[in-house]
Amino acid sequence: MTAPDAELQTLKARLQQAVQDVEDAEHARDKANLARMKVAGQLNTLQKSLAAAAPDGSTSDDPQTAALERVEWLAVHGKPDPEAAIAAKAAEMEAPMPSRAVLEAVHTGARAFTKEQLEFTIGEVMVLTGWEMTPIELLAKGQPWLAEQVLKHQGSIA
Repeated sequence: MTAPDAELQTLKARLQQAVQDVEDAEHARDKANLARMKVAGQLNTLQKSLAAAAPDGSTSDDPQTAALERVEWLAVHGKPDPEAAIAAKAAEMEAPMPSRAVLEAVHTGARAFTKEQLEFTIGEVMVLTGWEMTPIELLAKGQPWLAEQVLKHQGSIA
């Protein structure tokens, strides 16, 4: 092998490594974005559940202030309210980011994802499977399979 050939091989190897590094960085970014979206979704679900449980607990437009005021209101005035509990459960089941209860219900075939929950779950499963399948391929596996993948990752099922 001549010097230019060896140099070319070295450059090809460096380029291939750089491409792999970019792909690894993109996957890490996607995982971080998914984690951020999950936290935001959980916070949103919690805020909606608090609003359903204590609708008179706050008049604030700021979600964090309203949530804290509702927690305080519940601590002082709270008593079992079946209607509020039903409203909070409904908010959880319809939230864009599916909760464990939604995932379990979809996994057993008791219900389907909402459009938003399906979109979120497909994105999550794409990240969890390392981008091995396209959204179309994931959809073809079915909603129970998608829910199972997320539950497996959460350690909820074997």
